[in-house]
Amino acid sequence: MDKQLERLDNGNIVLTIDLPWIEVLAAYEDVVNEQVAQAEIKGFRKGMAPRKLVEEKLDRNQTMSHAMEHLLPKKYQAAIDAHGLKPVIYPRIHIPKGNEGEDWQFVATLCEAPVVKLGPIVHLKDQKLADIVEKLVKSSEIKLADMLIEAESDHRLAALADNLTKLGLTVDKYLQTKKLTTEELRARLAAEARRDLEVEFVLQQIQVEHKLADRQKTLDFLTSNI
Repeated sequence: MDKQLERLDNGNIVLTIDLPWIEVLAAYEDVVNEQVAQAEIKGFRKGMAPRKLVEEKLDRNQTMSHAMEHLLPKKYQAAIDAHGLKPVIYPRIHIPKGNEGEDWQFVATLCEAPVVKLGPIVHLKDQKLADIVEKLVKSSEIKLADMLIEAESDHRLAALADNLTKLGLTVDKYLQTKKLTTEELRARLAAEARRDLEVEFVLQQIQVEHKLADRQKTLDFLTSNI
């Protein structure tokens, strides 16, 4: 196993990427140079103020953060390409090593689309599409990454909170009305997210395996062309 890449049992993928201090410093210098070029300081024309004078006015931590915003995406994409990964959502980034004058390190947690092994497609007379899909999902092998389910659950929770706000309600009030705890709501959203994601990826796999043009053709295939 590559020391930079770890596939967890929960389906998540962890990438550990080292950043030599010289590259961190170079990214920092680039940001400072950009600030110097844009600086407008009394007594100097735009972009002509001495670097030392401009840098003294900069917040070093904020400037370093901007440097990472330039450097990390490039390093992350290079690692993704090197390992042939195809992430389906944005990664979670953690920087466990980030001291001045030392090599840095960042850890990206990501996930890919699950591998789907389709079960038999059995069509019964007058069976509803929803029932066909449900039985197909249950008979298929699919393992979703925890991170993917969490991301979809968070999206649904945010959408719920937004809708409640428009109605003049709070999440707490909603929970009281439904007689739910926060943990129960999250569990319910996670279950819904898992079910819908499984359906989504199973339908995608059918479309790929049977070379169908789009989603509607896939649904037509399930109901008419079996």
